[in-house]
Amino acid sequence: MSPHDFSIALRVRHPSMDPDEITRRLGVAPQHAWRAGERRAIEDGEVGSAFHRETYWVGLLPARPWNPMRSIVPSGMSRIVEAAKNAATHPQVVLYFTLLKMKRAAGFWREFADQGGTVECLLQVHKAERFQLDLSQALLLALVELKITLSIEVDGGLRAAA
Repeated sequence: MSPHDFSIALRVRHPSMDPDEITRRLGVAPQHAWRAGERRAIEDGEVGSAFHRETYWVGLLPARPWNPMRSIVPSGMSRIVEAAKNAATHPQVVLYFTLLKMKRAAGFWREFADQGGTVECLLQVHKAERFQLDLSQALLLALVELKITLSIEVDGGLRAAA
């Protein structure tokens, strides 16, 4: 699967947390973010009279996570390097590295959930005629431990004949 065949977004909601703290913890810049209590924007960036009831943060995860094999494999071992590059293009690898990073701050994410925060991971598959996702026990356990909902949306791009 090519990195262009899928995207993974994290959608984070919290009753009051500063979105900058979420950005700092995840190390990913959001596509959209606002804080609870901020005025809602209306057309053309104008400020409306309504307020956001909760903090919202959404960001796309990089399709190729940092691969430790790049820095330790000698240049003469190109097959191993190529295999590592190919492995990094699978959604479960991207998801696993993200969850691994989040588990390093597991206390923060537990407190986040205890305060009413939620995290949803949305895997969107584009242009796939066939799609298979193998979720390891370690990956599933990390989702449970971090209280992350996994949503999968597949758009095979197949259209019915008119």
